Amino acid sequence: MNWHMIVYGLIVVVLKSVGVTLFLLYFCPKAWDFHQRRCFFLSTSEQSWNKSRDDCISKGSTLAIVDTPEKLEYLQHIANAEKYFIGLTYQSAEKKWRWINNSVFNGNITHQNQNFNCVTIGLTKTFDAALCDVSYRWICEKNPE
Repeated sequence: MNWHMIVYGLIVVVLKSVGVTLFLLYFCPKAWDFHQRRCFFLSTSEQSWNKSRDDCISKGSTLAIVDTPEKLEYLQHIANAEKYFIGLTYQSAEKKWRWINNSVFNGNITHQNQNFNCVTIGLTKTFDAALCDVSYRWICEKNPE
């Protein structure tokens, strides 16, 4: 029997176990959901878009950037029948919708109105324009810790 191969095999098993353990220690805070290597917090209270943004910042996160169909589907599923603010606002000076990270939104927004400069998801399967000063729930997003 080749002891070198046995020792090597044991080292590989230990390293894989440690790697799995380290991965399991890489987690989202309590009350946050993990999806596609991101953590999401869905509020249970309601407040304006600005206060929602500030709450996310206080949690070391941002309002959610829903930039893939998979992320939208996941968040729509867990949002159920509630409306949630996300990190998308209308920049009236340039007449563009932008994410909170300043990237341009290239999709469709329903219920657009002159004063509806923020966006919610959840009640419908679309991005819905909303008044920023109306109180809704909100979704924060960040990397796992």
